[in-house]
Amino acid sequence: MLLCPVDTPVQILRSTNFNGWSAVNDDEVEAIIPSAAYALAKIHMHLVVSGFCYTARGGFCYSEEDIIEFRTDDGQEIDGLPTEGLEITCFNLDGTHYMIYTPSEPLLFVAIKDENGILQIAEDDLLEDPAIIGAIDEETEFNALVEEEAALLESLMRDG
Repeated sequence: MLLCPVDTPVQILRSTNFNGWSAVNDDEVEAIIPSAAYALAKIHMHLVVSGFCYTARGGFCYSEEDIIEFRTDDGQEIDGLPTEGLEITCFNLDGTHYMIYTPSEPLLFVAIKDENGILQIAEDDLLEDPAIIGAIDEETEFNALVEEEAALLESLMRDG
């Protein structure tokens, strides 16, 4: 079973000055959560600390031009970061600049029922199963079609 968070999944990045952004490690996240929550509250969003990820409850508007690509100077992907995302807000703490962003691709969790019928997040080794890979690919394709249809409707409304 594929699950996704109800609210917008978020990740916090730290500015590395001239080198761009880097993912904040788990230990550092705990220390900056109050500041991140305050930054989101200022734009009428609420930080939710769930069991599997951080999310932001509330809405924000963006356009295709707002999508940020995260790559090294030579075009390589950055470890720990999706390749694209949307900046939600930024904040400063103790002289460090942070960005709260959401990946542009949906965050999916694979869940299976245990012997008692209770849903559990699947172990990493199950993510290599061809059936699971197929389900994730199907969901990704479906989401791309939905976005394509929304963009087409938007252009028709704008031009019509």
